[in-house]
Parts: sequence; C-alpha cells; structure tokens
Amino acid sequence: MNKIVLKKQLSEKVFLFEIEAPLIAKSRKAGNFIIVRVGENGERVPLTIADASIERGTITIVVQKVGLSSTKLCDLNEGDYITDVVGPLGNPTHIENFGTVVCAGGGVGVAPMLPIIRALKAAGNRVLSVIAGRSKELVILENEVRQSSDELIIMTDDGSYGEKGVVTVGIEKFITQEEHVDKVFAIGPPIMMKFCCLMAQKYNVPVEVSLNTIMVDGTGMCGACRLSIGGKTKFVCIDGPEFDGSLVDWDEMFKRMGTFRDAEREEMEHYEEHLRGFAKQEELHTCETCMDVEPTTETIEELTNRDSEWRKELRAAMKPAERKAIERVAMPELDPVYRATTRTEEVNKGLTKQMAVREAHRCLDCGKPACVEGCPVNINIPSFIKNIERGQFLAAAKVLKSTSALPAVCGRVCPQEKQCESKCIHLKMNEPAVAIGYLERFAADFERESGNIALPDLAPKNGIKVAVVGSGPSGLSFAGDMAKKGYEVHVFEALHEIGGVLKYGIPEFRLPNHIVDVEIENLKKMGVEFQTDCIVGKTITINQLEAEGFKGIFVGSGAGLPNFMNIKGENSLNIMSSNEYLTRVNLMDAANPLADTPLNIGKHVLVVGGGNTAMDSCRTAKRLGGDVTLVYRRSEAEMPARLEEVKHAKEEGINFLTLHNPIEYIADEKGAVKAAVLQVMELGEPDASGRRSPVPVEDKTVTLDVDQVIVAVGVSPNPLVPKSIEGLELGRKNTIAVNDQMQSSRPEIFAGGDIVRGGATVILAMGDGRRAAASMDEKLRG
Repeated sequence: MNKIVLKKQLSEKVFLFEIEAPLIAKSRKAGNFIIVRVGENGERVPLTIADASIERGTITIVVQKVGLSSTKLCDLNEGDYITDVVGPLGNPTHIENFGTVVCAGGGVGVAPMLPIIRALKAAGNRVLSVIAGRSKELVILENEVRQSSDELIIMTDDGSYGEKGVVTVGIEKFITQEEHVDKVFAIGPPIMMKFCCLMAQKYNVPVEVSLNTIMVDGTGMCGACRLSIGGKTKFVCIDGPEFDGSLVDWDEMFKRMGTFRDAEREEMEHYEEHLRGFAKQEELHTCETCMDVEPTTETIEELTNRDSEWRKELRAAMKPAERKAIERVAMPELDPVYRATTRTEEVNKGLTKQMAVREAHRCLDCGKPACVEGCPVNINIPSFIKNIERGQFLAAAKVLKSTSALPAVCGRVCPQEKQCESKCIHLKMNEPAVAIGYLERFAADFERESGNIALPDLAPKNGIKVAVVGSGPSGLSFAGDMAKKGYEVHVFEALHEIGGVLKYGIPEFRLPNHIVDVEIENLKKMGVEFQTDCIVGKTITINQLEAEGFKGIFVGSGAGLPNFMNIKGENSLNIMSSNEYLTRVNLMDAANPLADTPLNIGKHVLVVGGGNTAMDSCRTAKRLGGDVTLVYRRSEAEMPARLEEVKHAKEEGINFLTLHNPIEYIADEKGAVKAAVLQVMELGEPDASGRRSPVPVEDKTVTLDVDQVIVAVGVSPNPLVPKSIEGLELGRKNTIAVNDQMQSSRPEIFAGGDIVRGGATVILAMGDGRRAAASMDEKLRG
C-alpha cells in the first residue's frame, strides 16, 4: 500500500499525485514507468514517472481521467492509499549531450516528458521545448518545463494561449529557426507522435517516441504490448518504451490501442458496481474424513524407518501377490458436461479414506525404492504411503513436509507418471504404478482440512539473512528448506500475489488458489517473510541486497517471457499469449464482470500448442463459452502434456486438430483476427528431443474461422533480473548458467527453476530449489 501525500488538479480531468515509494524514488531514471493497481479487484495499469524526490521518498505521476482504472485512481484523495505500486520499469531514456534537442509534449504527455527535459539539460544540451493542449486550461506543467528549457513554445488548438496550432507547428518552427537540431523527443497521443515523425523526417531529424500507452503489465510476462518496430516484433515494456519513431508501425499501433475498447466502455457503464467491488468468496473446507486410530507421536526418524516394528508388521500382514492383485484406484472426477461450465471447481475430487488406504496397500515397500530416485525433491515415498496404509494420515503429511514445501500442490500438478510413478516396481510386472500423486494429495488435503497442520522441525535461528527472488515453485521450495535450516529468509515477488506461476498460470479447476495460499501461510508460520511489488534489479538491486546484509541470494524468477511464432498476422488483435490469457483469467479474475481487468471472450477460439499450458488455455476458453480447437504440429502421441490433461480436455469437448500448424493469420478491417491458415503436417525423422519432427505437406493448407487465438508454444526467461546482475554468466536465451550445485558465476548467487532450465515442471523447479538450499547452506556454514 502506497500513501498519496499530495494531489493537485491540473485541469478538468488531469490530476497530479505525489506518492510514497522510497525504493522507486531512489532507483528511477528519466523514461521509467510504474504499474499501479487501485483496489483488490483493480487492473494493473502502467504510468510514467513524472518526478521523484529521494529526500521525501516520493514519486510523482500525472493521470488523465479516461477509463475505469484511471477514474478510480483520480477519485482518490490525499491520505488515501494506492493498493499496489511497482517499478521502476522500462529502459530509461538514453541521455547524452546530443547538442540541440527539441522536446515535445502533447496533453498529459508533458508529464513524462518533464524528467527527460531535465535530464537532457543536465547533460549539457540546448533544450527547446514545445508543450500543447487543446486550450489554455489543458496546458500543464508550464513553469516546470520552462525552468529546464532554453526556449519554450506553447501551442493550443484554439489559440487561447500561446500560439494557435498543433505540436508539429512548434517543432517545425524550432527546426527551421535553429542552425541545426540533432534530435526530437515526442510524447503524447499516438497520432501526434506519428505526425511529429513525418514532419521531422522532412528535415532528416531523428525522433524518439514513447509508446507506453499500449503497455499492459509492464514486466514482459504477457506480450500484449508487442508491436512491429522496423519490421521486427518488439515488446514495448521490455525493449522500450522509447523507440525511433520512423521504425514504428503506426497503423498497427492505432489498432492495438483499441484491443479492449468495447470491454472498457462496458466497464465504465457499470462504474458504480466496479467501485463497490466484490468480496472474494472464502473457501470453507472441513474434514469429512476421520482417522480410525489415535494420531501417533513418533518422530520423523521413526516414521521413515523401514525397519520400525510397525513397518515390519505391515509387510507381514499381506503377501506381495495379494498387494499386486489390488486394482489401481481411479480418481473421482466432476461430470465433464458440468465441469466445463465452472472455472473454480476442481475437476479431480480427491480420494476417499477407503480408496486411499486400499491404494496404499498396493505399495510393496521396496528395500531399494526406485520411486524415490524418480522424485526431484526426494520424498520418502514408501514411508508416507505406509503411514496412510496404517491409517496415520497426519503422519503421512509430516513425512511429505519433511522434504516438500508444497505437497498439496505437487499432488495435483506434478507429472508423476513421468517421474516417481515411472519408476514403480509394478510397471516391471506389467501392472499400473501405485497412484503416488493421488496419495500425496490425499495426505496433504487431510492435514489441511483436519485443522491439525503441523510445521516441520526447525533448526535454531542462526541470524544469517538470505534473499529469494521470485515466489514460484523453486523460490518457495528454497525458502522452506532454508527456513528449516535456521536462516532468516526474505522472498521478493514482482507481482501483487505470492505464488508465481502457481497463481497466474494454473487454473483453479486444476489447482485452487486456496490450496496455494495454505502452503504459503505455512511458510510464513515457519518465519519466511514475503515482500510483493518488488522487482529485484529494478526496485532494488542485488548489490543493495548485499549491502543490507544478505549473505546469499537465490534467483527463481521463472520464465515469464512468452514465445510467439513470428508468422504473418500474428500481431493482429485478439491473438494472445497463453501467459496473458491465463494471467487475466486466473490472477486478475478478468472473466468476472465486476473485476476491473478487461477480457475479450472468444466465441471461436484457436489454441496453439500441445503442452500443459495449452491444455489449461483451451479448457479455460471452453469454460468461458468458446467453441475451442487445439492445434498441434505433431501427433497426439508426441504431445508433452500430461495424459490426464489430454483426457480431461477431450471429455470437455475440446476439438483436437493434430498435425496442423499455423502459418498465417488473417485480420478484419479493425485489425482483429478472423481466420487462421493452417499448414497440414506429417511426421518425419526424430529430432533432438527424440520426438519425430513435423514436416509440412506440400501445397496442403486448411483455413479456420476464428475470433481469438491463444499461443501456447513455450516461454523464455524474462531478462529483467539476469541482465541486471553484474558479472553473471548467462546461458541460452538469458537463462542463468549454474553448476551442479545450482551456483552461478557469482558465488553468492544461486538459481533454479525456469530461469535456469528455460521452462520445466513445478516439481523440477522445486528440486532445483532444494539442491540450491543444500549447497548454499554448505557454503555459508563453511
């Protein structure tokens, strides 16, 4: 929460706010912006920083009351708090002594231009400024601009103040009166910036423009601000927001600005309802299952000792042949027709007590359990299963939590069939593996719903501070292990919610938010401290963390930069990355009519990809009423998605179109996608992944009518964090290079998860976190 310490009305609909944000004030530079969110149901909105005071610990923004989010912000007063402020973001303006520069600001564009004017003047430039408004009342910050300008021209459309005309008239006047102008900077309405570029081109003067008006999140995680710059697609928030105006595809820019125009208009029609907001329903889950035995008080050593008397008695009570004869349990599920209409009800309902105990009897309690070798976090699988078999469900949860920070999460989303269950001895006997994942979920759910949540054993506090960058699976796993070892753990999260991909990327019908929240609350009880709205590398640097006494740093910032296919028409409206789509629906609740974040809901939706994220996207689109087709370039057998997810998607009515791949999108006159051209494929020889490569069938394509496309073809590490750390060796696509101990080229920095792997599963990320914790602990203890 950030307090508003000053509010000024600059014109009828334009307001200046001074906001408490000491870390941002200290680190911001000219051209940087912030993301603000007003209210718990608020939208994440980018706003450029107009000024800052390190002494007062404040930043200044200027806001025009236009849509829902800006209206809610402008209705706040001094003393009120803004729910979230995060930054500074974007690349700062490149400042040097160019010589003579013209700085042009139109309307509220004068505010973000002001720090650039000051920086250019401080660098020794001759600064000629042009500011404009439709009338005298709409000209803002005149005195502030004048103080840092060698000359100032004021333009008004109606001639009520200064000179009559538009910004370009003032710019041209300076260019023609000066012996030489080296560069023009222009910020304002896009149409203004376009004509500034066209006019300056006549005189061969380069123009730098700011495209912050099309940004959405500001961190690069969604790709919604992608735009053609010089014929190549750029992410405005990562690569900009400032660009050479002559390279900008202005027509594409104008169309992209209208992406959510209809949705935003509808939001304003229900402004009062949005202002009241809505209370998120608290999930109440009570335990309907009781243990038939008294909870044991045995230590973790006794619970995991295969030679304990109780384990021997269990093995002797039933012959292996009898255990092998038990049929593998089937997970109870919601009815497919019903579940395809609800976003928040979990598809898998969980095992009953009787089902769990019976399935636990299938485990042969192997002397050398290969299943443990297949688990990236080395859960003592036979021990937790045998505790379920004897009815000690709380003890089973205790065993799980001794090595896993997120057992209820892993029991739901980890691909056990490719990991622990793939090593099960039953498979060697041509029988189904023990349902380890289902049993893990059962034990974790039982403990949570019983209200008897126990914390793992914690070592005495050692007074050593360690920092965690990112609160996704690797960061949470690392934090849990380090807290158990006695460290003071601080987690820094860029978003306003803790959980990373667990919150923004995985739908609630697969992983309910309250499950994640309970796991996070357990970490807090263990002493882990969390700070949201803090981007390490931007809000605070690694060097600053070290100066504050952090002796070790773990980077688990994930792979939040969406990949696109770079095909014709891909920048059309309503073509979204799966990151953007799922974040809007999962994190921002955009499908709720009373949430502030807009969402265009497709009727004929195409989802591109074959992984779990593609399945999450198509199943979400189905729940929002779409006729959904999944397109994948290989056959179904090569799909990397979990078999269970594929099964669920088919049951829910998703159309599968394999051996097809988009090669072009066709847009309507408004720039919105209306059709997809698909190349028919066939399978060739295996590639490096071992899967057969898709090969185009010559001259064979199919065209589908679509009004929304969701691209789920993978993600890359976001460069925000790794590129901000000096001396850090990077690998392919900005991954952080680490050794076998998860240690980077800077010995105090460890890393794991998708920022190292470039995209992997929750459990692999958790395994990285555990290995990094063990290695850092060894290093810090000497």
